[in-house]
Amino acid sequence: MKKRKITFLFVILCMALIPVIYSSLFLGALMDPYGKVSKLPVAVVSTTNNPVQSAIHSQSLFDSKVETPQQAQNALKNGKVYAIIEFDKDFNQDLTHYPLTKKHPEVKLITSEGLGYTTTKILKNTMFAFITKMNQSIYQQYLQSSKINSIQPLDPEVLQLKNIETHAVPNNGTAMAPYIFSLTLFVGGIFVSQFVMRVFSRKNLSLKKYWLIEFGIPLLIGMIQAILLFVIGSSLLKIHMDQPLAVIPFFVLVSASFTSIIVGLNKLIPGIGSLLVLLITMLQTSSSGGTYAIQLSGSFFQTINSYLPMTYSINGFKKLISLNNLNVSSDVAVLLAFLLIGQLVLFWAYRKNERRIQEV
Repeated sequence: MKKRKITFLFVILCMALIPVIYSSLFLGALMDPYGKVSKLPVAVVSTTNNPVQSAIHSQSLFDSKVETPQQAQNALKNGKVYAIIEFDKDFNQDLTHYPLTKKHPEVKLITSEGLGYTTTKILKNTMFAFITKMNQSIYQQYLQSSKINSIQPLDPEVLQLKNIETHAVPNNGTAMAPYIFSLTLFVGGIFVSQFVMRVFSRKNLSLKKYWLIEFGIPLLIGMIQAILLFVIGSSLLKIHMDQPLAVIPFFVLVSASFTSIIVGLNKLIPGIGSLLVLLITMLQTSSSGGTYAIQLSGSFFQTINSYLPMTYSINGFKKLISLNNLNVSSDVAVLLAFLLIGQLVLFWAYRKNERRIQEV
């Protein structure tokens, strides 16, 4: 009796803490994205004796990496950087002779909204503010220079910032689709698993029947959920998908991986497993990089990011929906690994719980 009371109090406490944990994780991850812009990886195409490039590095504007043009393009395509900063080949000459030629030196910011919609906006705003400050400084230097004493007027907007968008996203809905698709498939898997356990679960089953009921039924429903999500998303919500034929099997794989993890944990530790699944949901909401680049969150969120299945479903959906990139092999491999882990946990649950019932 005492043990039951302790368990009951523990469950009550856990349920009472759910809103606190959920809100703390989510708000903690998104507390100050602008304050962590310096952590965003950005490729800077190298030039010689460029004061603007030197200022970007010295001010730690971004986590800037000096690359060749081809390296920078590959890094952006593969999601290793969120933007490229380039300078015209005559940038230094135009900057030096601007008071005479009035030819504006141009800074190019190459971004990819498909890689991160809100992150791209933060990058643009940060770069615009930086160029504004640089223009103020450069203009003051020109005014103090004897070279322009007889040259008036002079445009204070010396540097021109040009934004080139490589993968434009038509609207916020399309931008959020990889995150929302992943989250709703995981939440859908939770509801299906709970429903099956309450309606279809039986005792004293063989391993085959146990697997067909506990995993087979949720898997079937999960696949239907995935297909319906694709159909409604693409037709009714008008979510543009660059690679629709590849998105469909990826939807199914994501659903299967999530279902495997959820069912395995629920069956291994009845009752407590549901709390673990809920905790994973909370962690994924805050730490899978669905809304902002994970670099804009704290170190705790960045650390667990690699261990969450939604991280890889979001990456895969981004590539197939907005980046026109079929290179999802690494994401598929990790999701398959999660699916296998879930199956091993489910087998362990059968050995631990169901076999014991049969022996009794």
